[in-house]
Amino acid sequence: MQEHDVAIFRGAALPSVVCGVLAIGVAALLGGAPSALSALMGAVVVLSCFGLGQWAVIAVSRRNKDLFMAANLLGFVIKMAVLGILLVTLGRSPLMADLDNEAFVYTALACVLVWLGGQIRAISKAKIPHVDPDETSGNT
Repeated sequence: MQEHDVAIFRGAALPSVVCGVLAIGVAALLGGAPSALSALMGAVVVLSCFGLGQWAVIAVSRRNKDLFMAANLLGFVIKMAVLGILLVTLGRSPLMADLDNEAFVYTALACVLVWLGGQIRAISKAKIPHVDPDETSGNT
């Protein structure tokens, strides 16, 4: 894994974890244990989906740099599909019957937005060259 990949992953994951912890605390204060558990589930679902997606993009781009954009786009589509399926499935399951749906949804949304914001910020601060010079060509 390259240095800037780690920085981008860290720049997205750490603020999202902090956001999830804060959301769990706020949910516990406002709604008690069921809301806190719902917020925890929302944070875990988002962090695991986005974390695994970022790891997959890093693995693909390490093998073939030309597939970086395609891997990111495909990864984003897959993440949104998995999150949508999980939200529909969990919404209809008896597990969520006793929990707070609003705490789950708001925590998940906040974690997604913070992840994307952190990723954008980390990418903009990373010193990633946009052009790889051809090593075989000499100075003319």
